[in-house]
Amino acid sequence: MKPAALERLRCPSCHARQSFELSAYARSGESEVREGTLTCRSCGDQRSVSAGIVDLLPADLPPFVSAEAAGLDRFVNTMHDYGWTREDILALPFREDGYWFCQARAMQQTLATTALGLAPGKTILDVGSNTCWASAMLAENDLDVTALDINANQMQGLRTADWWFEAKDIYFERVLGVMFDLPFADGVFDYVWCCEVLHHNHRANLYRTMRELARVLKPGGRAIVVNETCRSLRDPKWRPGHEVAQFDGHEHAYLPWSYVHAARRAGLQVQVVYPWTVPMFSPTTFELQPETSLRRAAWLLTVHTTRRLPALRRAALAYKHYIDGAASFYMIATNPGQAS
Repeated sequence: MKPAALERLRCPSCHARQSFELSAYARSGESEVREGTLTCRSCGDQRSVSAGIVDLLPADLPPFVSAEAAGLDRFVNTMHDYGWTREDILALPFREDGYWFCQARAMQQTLATTALGLAPGKTILDVGSNTCWASAMLAENDLDVTALDINANQMQGLRTADWWFEAKDIYFERVLGVMFDLPFADGVFDYVWCCEVLHHNHRANLYRTMRELARVLKPGGRAIVVNETCRSLRDPKWRPGHEVAQFDGHEHAYLPWSYVHAARRAGLQVQVVYPWTVPMFSPTTFELQPETSLRRAAWLLTVHTTRRLPALRRAALAYKHYIDGAASFYMIATNPGQAS
């Protein structure tokens, strides 16, 4: 943690902003505080800084959060059993499987969207940073990044950041905290990045989280939501996450409208985004070749027509979301003014 980061924090106990004093600390190099104690001037709550990570988890941590954090520890053991190494983590998100393809494509789409204005020096909060791959990529693009997670483990938590620091010569802040009660002051971030994380909220906390995102965003700031799992007619997901239930992931599945409604209820303006993971919404160029089959040619014609006609694009996305379930949910939620 760098001392300047104190200006962005708020006490998780009394919610006083910019109230922490740093004491009994040890620096690494010229700037980062690796070990220390934070004391709230308002309520006297004391919090630790360990390995550069600030612990701002709520004192009354809900049992489902504790269970999920412990599940991440168990998942680290599973990753080791499958042969995951430091080098595998540092290769993320460019790993050849469907899950990581979606993560990589989402980040590529975000960085290529010039309308977002992701300029060097802009502040961005990575919610649920996990392996810290997104925090690292954003920091490599010269953004001022803060990674938030409920776990400090290496490989499935915030200590993984040290691997990225050493390999990429980058830096970002790391804070232990929950997304539905963010330990940050009002209006301190230009952006919030949420990659496949919001569905870890139960329904009431989904709204609480959106309200928190609105609170910490600056006026005009944007929450970038990508790769959220969705219910659909073909895949209703009555038991979301049952495949990994042993890790207590607290997973849920919602209709896309649920994310939109929660964001709008929190005062955010919503733009639903067409994900590049679906070919007809991507900028990929397709060409007809002499050997192209009639079936393939008909599909390419459908893609081309859909790309050109906004009404067809909207209909296609609605079909993918609500009927087929073949597209995850993306949106940009903008804070139109000062959050209350």
